Amino acid sequence: MKKIINSLILPIILVTSFQLNAQEVSMSAPVVVTDIEQLLELVKDSSTLRSVEDSKRLADFNKSKQKQEKLLADAKWLLKVQSNREKKLTKQFEDNDSNLSDLEEQLNLKIGTLGELFGVVRQLSGDAKSTYSQSLTNLEFPSRIEFLGNLAERKELPKVFELEQLWYELLNEMNASGKVSKFSSEVLDTSGDSSLQDVIRVGQFNAIADSNYLRFISEEQSLEFLSKNPDGTRSSLKKLTNFENGDYVEFSIDPTRGSLLNLILQNPSVIERVNQGGFVGYIILLILASGLALGGLRGVFLFNSQKSLTEELESGKYAEGSPLKDIDDVLKQKANLDQDQLETKIEAILSSTGPMYEKSISTIKLLAAVAPLLGLLGTVIGMIGTFQAITLFGTGDPKLMAEGISTALVTTMLGLIAAVPLLFVHNQLDTRSREIIQLIEEEAIGKIASK
Repeated sequence: MKKIINSLILPIILVTSFQLNAQEVSMSAPVVVTDIEQLLELVKDSSTLRSVEDSKRLADFNKSKQKQEKLLADAKWLLKVQSNREKKLTKQFEDNDSNLSDLEEQLNLKIGTLGELFGVVRQLSGDAKSTYSQSLTNLEFPSRIEFLGNLAERKELPKVFELEQLWYELLNEMNASGKVSKFSSEVLDTSGDSSLQDVIRVGQFNAIADSNYLRFISEEQSLEFLSKNPDGTRSSLKKLTNFENGDYVEFSIDPTRGSLLNLILQNPSVIERVNQGGFVGYIILLILASGLALGGLRGVFLFNSQKSLTEELESGKYAEGSPLKDIDDVLKQKANLDQDQLETKIEAILSSTGPMYEKSISTIKLLAAVAPLLGLLGTVIGMIGTFQAITLFGTGDPKLMAEGISTALVTTMLGLIAAVPLLFVHNQLDTRSREIIQLIEEEAIGKIASK
Protein backbone atom coordinates (compact mmCIF):
# COMPACT_ATOMS: atom_id res chain seq x y z
CA MET A 1 0.00 0.00 0.00
CA LYS A 2 2.82 2.35 0.88
CA LYS A 3 4.48 1.66 -2.45
CA ILE A 4 1.32 2.59 -4.33
CA ILE A 5 1.00 5.82 -2.36
CA ASN A 6 4.65 6.68 -2.94
CA SER A 7 4.29 5.94 -6.66
CA LEU A 8 1.34 8.31 -6.86
CA ILE A 9 2.94 11.09 -4.77
CA LEU A 10 6.18 11.17 -6.76
CA PRO A 11 4.58 12.12 -10.09
CA ILE A 12 2.47 14.73 -8.32
CA ILE A 13 5.57 16.25 -6.72
CA LEU A 14 7.35 16.21 -10.04
CA VAL A 15 4.50 17.85 -11.83
CA THR A 16 4.10 20.42 -9.07
CA SER A 17 7.81 21.17 -9.06
CA PHE A 18 7.76 21.41 -12.78
CA GLN A 19 4.89 23.84 -12.69
CA LEU A 20 6.60 25.96 -10.03
CA ASN A 21 9.83 26.02 -11.98
CA ALA A 22 7.95 26.78 -15.14
CA GLN A 23 6.27 29.72 -13.37
CA GLU A 24 9.60 31.00 -12.07
CA VAL A 25 11.14 30.68 -15.49
CA SER A 26 8.21 32.35 -17.14
CA MET A 27 8.43 35.27 -14.66
CA SER A 28 12.11 35.80 -15.28
CA ALA A 29 12.51 34.80 -18.91
CA PRO A 30 10.83 32.36 -21.25
CA VAL A 31 12.46 28.89 -20.96
CA VAL A 32 12.15 26.42 -23.72
CA VAL A 33 12.39 22.82 -22.73
CA THR A 34 14.15 20.96 -25.40
CA ASP A 35 14.52 17.56 -23.97
CA ILE A 36 13.83 15.37 -20.98
CA GLU A 37 17.23 15.80 -19.48
CA GLN A 38 16.67 19.41 -18.86
CA LEU A 39 13.36 18.52 -17.22
CA LEU A 40 15.08 16.01 -14.97
CA GLU A 41 17.69 18.61 -14.05
CA LEU A 42 15.03 21.04 -13.05
CA VAL A 43 13.22 18.45 -10.95
CA LYS A 44 16.47 17.53 -9.28
CA ASP A 45 17.28 21.10 -8.40
CA SER A 46 13.79 21.70 -7.04
CA SER A 47 13.88 18.54 -4.97
CA THR A 48 17.23 19.52 -3.52
CA LEU A 49 15.94 22.99 -2.62
CA ARG A 50 12.83 21.61 -0.92
CA SER A 51 14.93 19.07 1.00
CA VAL A 52 17.03 21.91 2.38
CA GLU A 53 13.94 23.86 3.39
CA ASP A 54 12.37 20.81 4.98
CA SER A 55 15.55 20.12 6.91
CA LYS A 56 15.62 23.71 8.11
CA ARG A 57 11.98 23.58 9.22
CA LEU A 58 12.56 20.27 10.93
CA ALA A 59 15.56 21.66 12.74
CA ASP A 60 13.53 24.70 13.84
CA PHE A 61 10.72 22.48 15.01
CA ASN A 62 13.11 20.25 16.96
CA LYS A 63 14.70 23.31 18.49
CA SER A 64 11.28 24.72 19.44
CA LYS A 65 10.23 21.36 20.80
CA GLN A 66 13.26 21.26 23.06
CA LYS A 67 12.48 24.76 24.25
CA GLN A 68 8.84 23.84 24.97
CA GLU A 69 9.98 20.70 26.75
CA LYS A 70 12.32 22.82 28.85
CA LEU A 71 9.50 25.27 29.67
CA LEU A 72 7.23 22.36 30.53
CA ALA A 73 9.87 20.87 32.77
CA ASP A 74 10.39 24.23 34.45
CA ALA A 75 6.63 24.63 34.97
CA LYS A 76 6.34 21.16 36.46
CA TRP A 77 9.26 21.92 38.75
CA LEU A 78 7.70 25.23 39.80
CA LEU A 79 4.35 23.51 40.34
CA LYS A 80 6.04 20.95 42.53
CA VAL A 81 7.82 23.69 44.48
CA GLN A 82 4.58 25.63 44.99
CA SER A 83 2.75 22.46 45.96
CA ASN A 84 5.37 21.76 48.58
CA ARG A 85 5.15 25.40 49.73
CA GLU A 86 1.35 25.13 49.91
CA LYS A 87 1.58 22.07 52.08
CA LYS A 88 4.11 23.80 54.28
CA LEU A 89 2.00 26.98 54.59
CA THR A 90 -1.16 24.97 55.23
CA LYS A 91 0.53 23.13 58.02
CA GLN A 92 1.96 26.39 59.36
CA PHE A 93 -1.53 28.04 59.22
CA GLU A 94 -3.07 25.13 61.07
CA ASP A 95 -0.32 25.27 63.67
CA ASN A 96 -0.70 29.07 64.02
CA ASP A 97 -4.47 28.76 64.30
CA SER A 98 -4.08 26.18 67.01
CA ASN A 99 -1.50 28.33 68.79
CA LEU A 100 -3.75 31.40 68.45
CA SER A 101 -6.65 29.56 70.03
CA ASP A 102 -4.42 28.49 72.88
CA LEU A 103 -3.09 32.03 73.32
CA GLU A 104 -6.59 33.53 73.27
CA GLU A 105 -7.68 31.06 75.91
CA GLN A 106 -4.64 31.91 78.00
CA LEU A 107 -5.30 35.64 77.46
CA ASN A 108 -8.91 35.30 78.61
CA LEU A 109 -7.75 33.43 81.68
CA LYS A 110 -5.13 36.05 82.47
CA ILE A 111 -7.45 38.99 81.79
CA GLY A 112 -10.00 37.75 84.29
CA THR A 113 -11.83 40.74 85.74
CA LEU A 114 -10.08 43.12 83.33
CA GLY A 115 -12.77 42.34 80.79
CA GLU A 116 -15.45 43.50 83.19
CA LEU A 117 -13.30 46.51 84.03
CA PHE A 118 -13.12 47.42 80.35
CA GLY A 119 -16.91 47.25 80.10
CA VAL A 120 -17.27 49.47 83.15
CA VAL A 121 -14.76 51.96 81.73
CA ARG A 122 -16.64 52.18 78.44
CA GLN A 123 -19.99 52.62 80.15
CA LEU A 124 -18.60 55.18 82.59
CA SER A 125 -16.95 57.13 79.78
CA GLY A 126 -20.19 57.22 77.78
CA ASP A 127 -22.22 58.37 80.78
CA ALA A 128 -19.63 61.00 81.65
CA LYS A 129 -19.63 62.32 78.08
CA SER A 130 -23.42 62.63 78.08
CA THR A 131 -23.47 64.32 81.50
CA TYR A 132 -20.58 66.68 80.93
CA SER A 133 -21.98 67.90 77.61
CA GLN A 134 -24.97 69.21 79.61
CA SER A 135 -22.79 70.83 82.28
CA LEU A 136 -21.67 74.45 82.54
CA THR A 137 -18.18 73.27 83.42
CA ASN A 138 -17.77 71.94 79.88
CA LEU A 139 -17.28 75.52 78.68
CA GLU A 140 -14.03 75.62 80.65
CA PHE A 141 -12.87 72.09 79.72
CA PRO A 142 -14.17 71.40 76.20
CA SER A 143 -11.41 68.97 75.16
CA ARG A 144 -12.54 66.24 77.57
CA ILE A 145 -15.60 65.39 75.45
CA GLU A 146 -13.43 64.06 72.60
CA PHE A 147 -11.33 62.00 75.00
CA LEU A 148 -14.37 60.48 76.72
CA GLY A 149 -16.01 59.75 73.35
CA ASN A 150 -12.92 57.91 72.08
CA LEU A 151 -12.65 55.93 75.29
CA ALA A 152 -16.34 54.97 75.18
CA GLU A 153 -16.00 53.62 71.62
CA ARG A 154 -12.69 51.84 72.19
CA LYS A 155 -12.49 48.19 71.02
CA GLU A 156 -9.36 47.34 72.95
CA LEU A 157 -8.25 47.58 76.54
CA PRO A 158 -7.40 51.13 77.64
CA LYS A 159 -3.90 52.08 78.59
CA VAL A 160 -2.93 52.92 82.14
CA PHE A 161 -2.50 56.63 81.38
CA GLU A 162 -5.99 56.67 79.84
CA LEU A 163 -7.47 55.24 83.02
CA GLU A 164 -5.61 57.89 85.00
CA GLN A 165 -6.93 60.58 82.63
CA LEU A 166 -10.50 59.29 83.15
CA TRP A 167 -9.99 59.36 86.90
CA TYR A 168 -8.70 62.92 86.68
CA GLU A 169 -11.70 64.10 84.61
CA LEU A 170 -14.15 62.63 87.13
CA LEU A 171 -12.41 64.28 90.07
CA ASN A 172 -12.05 67.56 88.17
CA GLU A 173 -15.79 67.66 87.46
CA MET A 174 -16.62 67.07 91.12
CA ASN A 175 -14.20 69.79 92.15
CA ALA A 176 -15.35 72.33 89.54
CA SER A 177 -19.06 71.77 90.20
CA GLY A 178 -18.65 73.11 93.74
CA LYS A 179 -16.74 76.28 92.91
CA VAL A 180 -17.40 79.78 91.63
CA SER A 181 -14.99 80.49 88.80
CA LYS A 182 -14.29 83.20 86.25
CA PHE A 183 -13.39 82.60 82.62
CA SER A 184 -13.77 84.26 79.21
CA SER A 185 -16.26 82.95 76.68
CA GLU A 186 -18.30 84.03 73.66
CA VAL A 187 -21.81 85.12 74.68
CA LEU A 188 -24.78 85.73 72.37
CA ASP A 189 -26.93 88.79 72.98
CA THR A 190 -30.67 89.06 72.29
CA SER A 191 -30.00 90.11 68.68
CA GLY A 192 -27.85 87.04 67.97
CA ASP A 193 -24.47 88.79 67.91
CA SER A 194 -21.64 87.24 69.91
CA SER A 195 -19.01 89.02 71.98
CA LEU A 196 -16.26 87.96 74.34
CA GLN A 197 -17.40 88.38 77.95
CA ASP A 198 -15.99 87.70 81.40
CA VAL A 199 -18.29 84.94 82.63
CA ILE A 200 -18.81 83.95 86.26
CA ARG A 201 -19.93 80.36 86.73
CA VAL A 202 -21.69 79.37 89.96
CA GLY A 203 -21.17 75.63 90.18
CA GLN A 204 -23.30 73.82 87.65
CA PHE A 205 -26.31 76.04 88.27
CA ASN A 206 -25.96 79.51 86.76
CA ALA A 207 -23.63 81.74 84.79
CA ILE A 208 -23.68 85.54 84.71
CA ALA A 209 -21.91 88.21 82.70
CA ASP A 210 -22.19 91.99 82.84
CA SER A 211 -24.61 91.71 85.81
CA ASN A 212 -27.06 89.60 83.78
CA TYR A 213 -28.11 85.98 83.91
CA LEU A 214 -26.96 83.72 81.08
CA ARG A 215 -28.64 80.69 79.59
CA PHE A 216 -26.56 77.64 78.66
CA ILE A 217 -27.42 76.11 75.25
CA SER A 218 -26.07 72.57 75.55
CA GLU A 219 -26.75 71.65 71.91
CA GLU A 220 -24.49 74.46 70.69
CA GLN A 221 -22.20 74.59 73.73
CA SER A 222 -22.69 78.35 74.02
CA LEU A 223 -24.12 81.01 76.35
CA GLU A 224 -26.70 83.71 75.67
CA PHE A 225 -28.14 86.61 77.66
CA LEU A 226 -31.67 86.30 78.99
CA SER A 227 -34.20 88.85 77.78
CA LYS A 228 -34.29 90.33 81.29
CA ASN A 229 -33.36 89.55 84.86
CA PRO A 230 -35.94 88.36 87.39
CA ASP A 231 -37.25 91.05 89.70
CA GLY A 232 -35.15 91.73 92.79
CA THR A 233 -31.95 90.10 91.52
CA ARG A 234 -30.11 93.09 90.07
CA SER A 235 -28.28 94.05 93.27
CA SER A 236 -27.10 90.50 94.00
CA LEU A 237 -25.87 90.15 90.41
CA LYS A 238 -23.80 93.32 90.74
CA LYS A 239 -22.27 92.06 93.98
CA LEU A 240 -21.44 88.71 92.43
CA THR A 241 -19.87 90.38 89.39
CA ASN A 242 -17.41 92.25 91.63
CA PHE A 243 -16.74 89.47 94.12
CA GLU A 244 -13.26 88.45 95.18
CA ASN A 245 -12.04 85.15 96.51
CA GLY A 246 -13.28 84.70 100.04
CA ASP A 247 -16.19 87.14 99.74
CA TYR A 248 -19.71 86.25 100.83
CA VAL A 249 -22.49 87.18 98.40
CA GLU A 250 -26.17 86.31 98.62
CA PHE A 251 -27.21 85.04 95.23
CA SER A 252 -30.30 83.33 93.82
CA ILE A 253 -29.45 80.13 91.97
CA ASP A 254 -31.55 77.96 89.71
CA PRO A 255 -31.05 74.26 90.56
CA THR A 256 -32.75 73.28 87.29
CA ARG A 257 -29.98 74.95 85.22
CA GLY A 258 -32.22 77.64 83.74
CA SER A 259 -35.66 76.02 83.53
CA LEU A 260 -37.06 77.90 86.51
CA LEU A 261 -35.58 81.18 85.29
CA ASN A 262 -37.28 80.74 81.93
CA LEU A 263 -40.60 80.02 83.66
CA ILE A 264 -40.20 83.07 85.90
CA LEU A 265 -39.42 85.29 82.92
CA GLN A 266 -42.49 83.98 81.13
CA ASN A 267 -44.70 85.17 84.00
CA PRO A 268 -46.11 88.61 83.14
CA SER A 269 -45.25 91.62 85.27
CA VAL A 270 -47.86 93.71 87.08
CA ILE A 271 -48.21 96.08 84.14
CA GLU A 272 -48.43 93.20 81.66
CA ARG A 273 -51.04 91.52 83.86
CA VAL A 274 -53.10 94.70 83.97
CA ASN A 275 -52.83 95.06 80.21
CA GLN A 276 -54.41 91.64 79.86
CA GLY A 277 -57.60 93.11 81.34
CA GLY A 278 -58.06 95.30 78.30
CA PHE A 279 -60.29 98.38 78.15
CA VAL A 280 -62.56 97.22 81.01
CA GLY A 281 -59.54 96.76 83.24
CA TYR A 282 -58.41 100.33 82.61
CA ILE A 283 -61.88 101.63 83.54
CA ILE A 284 -61.80 99.66 86.81
CA LEU A 285 -58.40 101.10 87.66
CA LEU A 286 -59.69 104.60 86.85
CA ILE A 287 -62.63 104.03 89.22
CA LEU A 288 -60.26 102.81 91.92
CA ALA A 289 -58.00 105.84 91.51
CA SER A 290 -60.97 108.24 91.53
CA GLY A 291 -62.51 106.63 94.61
CA LEU A 292 -59.25 106.66 96.53
CA ALA A 293 -58.54 110.27 95.59
CA LEU A 294 -62.05 111.34 96.60
CA GLY A 295 -61.81 109.33 99.78
CA GLY A 296 -58.47 110.89 100.61
CA LEU A 297 -59.83 114.41 100.20
CA ARG A 298 -62.90 113.69 102.28
CA GLY A 299 -60.80 111.95 104.90
CA VAL A 300 -58.55 115.00 105.30
CA PHE A 301 -61.59 117.28 105.49
CA LEU A 302 -63.32 115.19 108.16
CA PHE A 303 -60.15 114.80 110.18
CA ASN A 304 -59.55 118.55 110.20
CA SER A 305 -63.21 119.25 110.98
CA GLN A 306 -63.27 116.85 113.90
CA LYS A 307 -60.03 118.27 115.21
CA SER A 308 -61.27 121.88 114.99
CA LEU A 309 -64.60 121.00 116.66
CA THR A 310 -62.78 119.27 119.50
CA GLU A 311 -60.53 122.29 120.01
CA GLU A 312 -63.59 124.61 119.99
CA LEU A 313 -65.32 122.52 122.63
CA GLU A 314 -62.24 122.45 124.81
CA SER A 315 -61.56 126.18 124.52
CA GLY A 316 -65.15 127.38 124.40
CA LYS A 317 -64.32 129.67 121.53
CA TYR A 318 -66.22 128.98 118.32
CA ALA A 319 -64.87 129.83 114.89
CA GLU A 320 -66.88 131.63 112.28
CA GLY A 321 -68.89 129.25 110.09
CA SER A 322 -68.66 126.47 112.61
CA PRO A 323 -71.91 124.57 113.35
CA LEU A 324 -71.23 125.04 117.06
CA LYS A 325 -71.06 128.81 116.49
CA ASP A 326 -74.45 128.73 114.73
CA ILE A 327 -76.00 126.68 117.53
CA ASP A 328 -74.55 129.00 120.16
CA ASP A 329 -75.99 132.05 118.34
CA VAL A 330 -79.48 130.45 118.30
CA LEU A 331 -79.29 129.60 121.99
CA LYS A 332 -78.43 133.21 122.78
CA GLN A 333 -81.86 134.11 121.34
CA LYS A 334 -83.59 131.65 123.65
CA ALA A 335 -85.31 134.45 125.61
CA ASN A 336 -87.02 135.72 122.46
CA LEU A 337 -88.04 132.28 121.17
CA ASP A 338 -90.38 129.65 122.46
CA GLN A 339 -89.41 125.98 122.76
CA ASP A 340 -90.76 124.93 119.38
CA GLN A 341 -89.04 127.75 117.53
CA LEU A 342 -85.77 127.02 119.30
CA GLU A 343 -85.89 123.33 118.44
CA THR A 344 -86.86 124.10 114.84
CA LYS A 345 -83.84 126.38 114.35
CA ILE A 346 -81.53 123.83 115.99
CA GLU A 347 -82.86 121.05 113.76
CA ALA A 348 -82.39 123.29 110.71
CA ILE A 349 -78.74 123.81 111.65
CA LEU A 350 -78.22 120.10 112.24
CA SER A 351 -79.98 119.23 108.98
CA SER A 352 -77.68 121.54 107.01
CA THR A 353 -74.60 120.28 108.85
CA GLY A 354 -75.16 116.56 108.09
CA PRO A 355 -74.93 116.78 104.27
CA MET A 356 -71.77 118.87 104.57
CA TYR A 357 -69.96 116.04 106.37
CA GLU A 358 -71.61 113.21 104.40
CA LYS A 359 -70.81 114.77 101.04
CA SER A 360 -69.23 112.39 98.45
CA ILE A 361 -69.38 109.40 100.81
CA SER A 362 -72.27 107.89 98.88
CA THR A 363 -70.28 108.39 95.65
CA ILE A 364 -67.46 106.27 97.03
CA LYS A 365 -69.98 103.60 97.96
CA LEU A 366 -71.34 103.69 94.42
CA LEU A 367 -67.86 103.27 92.93
CA ALA A 368 -67.22 100.33 95.25
CA ALA A 369 -70.40 98.68 93.97
CA VAL A 370 -69.71 99.43 90.28
CA ALA A 371 -66.15 98.02 90.27
CA PRO A 372 -67.08 94.32 90.70
CA LEU A 373 -69.90 94.74 88.19
CA LEU A 374 -67.37 95.98 85.65
CA GLY A 375 -65.19 93.01 86.57
CA LEU A 376 -68.14 90.74 85.80
CA LEU A 377 -68.58 92.54 82.49
CA GLY A 378 -64.92 91.89 81.65
CA THR A 379 -65.42 88.24 82.57
CA VAL A 380 -68.30 87.95 80.12
CA ILE A 381 -66.28 89.69 77.38
CA GLY A 382 -63.31 87.37 77.97
CA MET A 383 -65.46 84.23 77.86
CA ILE A 384 -67.06 85.43 74.62
CA GLY A 385 -63.59 85.77 73.10
CA THR A 386 -62.70 82.29 74.38
CA PHE A 387 -65.77 80.70 72.81
CA GLN A 388 -65.05 82.48 69.55
CA ALA A 389 -61.52 81.03 69.54
CA ILE A 390 -62.94 77.56 70.24
CA THR A 391 -65.41 77.97 67.39
CA LEU A 392 -62.71 79.00 64.93
CA PHE A 393 -59.76 76.81 65.98
CA GLY A 394 -61.21 74.11 68.23
CA THR A 395 -59.73 73.03 71.55
CA GLY A 396 -56.50 71.56 70.19
CA ASP A 397 -54.29 74.49 71.21
CA PRO A 398 -54.98 75.93 74.69
CA LYS A 399 -52.85 79.01 73.91
CA LEU A 400 -55.51 80.25 71.51
CA MET A 401 -58.00 80.36 74.40
CA ALA A 402 -55.57 81.80 76.93
CA GLU A 403 -56.09 85.43 75.92
CA GLY A 404 -59.84 85.35 76.50
CA ILE A 405 -59.50 83.49 79.78
CA SER A 406 -56.84 85.96 80.93
CA THR A 407 -59.15 88.89 80.17
CA ALA A 408 -61.99 87.25 82.10
CA LEU A 409 -59.91 86.46 85.18
CA VAL A 410 -57.90 89.69 85.24
CA THR A 411 -60.97 91.94 85.04
CA THR A 412 -62.64 89.96 87.84
CA MET A 413 -59.50 90.32 89.92
CA LEU A 414 -59.28 94.06 89.24
CA GLY A 415 -62.93 94.52 90.13
CA LEU A 416 -62.43 92.85 93.49
CA ILE A 417 -59.18 94.73 94.08
CA ALA A 418 -61.00 98.03 93.45
CA ALA A 419 -64.09 97.17 95.51
CA VAL A 420 -62.34 96.08 98.70
CA PRO A 421 -60.34 99.28 99.43
CA LEU A 422 -63.22 101.50 98.32
CA LEU A 423 -65.58 99.75 100.75
CA PHE A 424 -63.03 100.15 103.49
CA VAL A 425 -62.61 103.86 102.71
CA HIS A 426 -66.39 104.32 102.63
CA ASN A 427 -66.77 102.65 105.99
CA GLN A 428 -64.11 104.82 107.60
CA LEU A 429 -65.46 108.05 106.14
CA ASP A 430 -69.03 107.17 107.08
CA THR A 431 -67.98 106.37 110.63
CA ARG A 432 -65.99 109.59 110.93
CA SER A 433 -68.84 111.73 109.58
CA ARG A 434 -71.34 110.12 111.95
CA GLU A 435 -69.01 110.79 114.87
CA ILE A 436 -68.79 114.48 113.91
CA ILE A 437 -72.56 114.81 113.47
CA GLN A 438 -73.14 113.00 116.75
CA LEU A 439 -70.69 115.31 118.46
CA ILE A 440 -72.54 118.36 117.20
CA GLU A 441 -75.96 116.92 118.14
CA GLU A 442 -74.80 116.04 121.66
CA GLU A 443 -73.39 119.52 122.12
CA ALA A 444 -76.63 121.11 120.91
CA ILE A 445 -78.84 118.89 123.13
CA GLY A 446 -76.61 119.50 126.11
CA LYS A 447 -76.76 123.26 125.74
CA ILE A 448 -80.52 123.26 125.26
CA ALA A 449 -80.95 121.19 128.37
CA SER A 450 -78.57 123.38 130.43
CA LYS A 451 -80.34 126.57 129.47
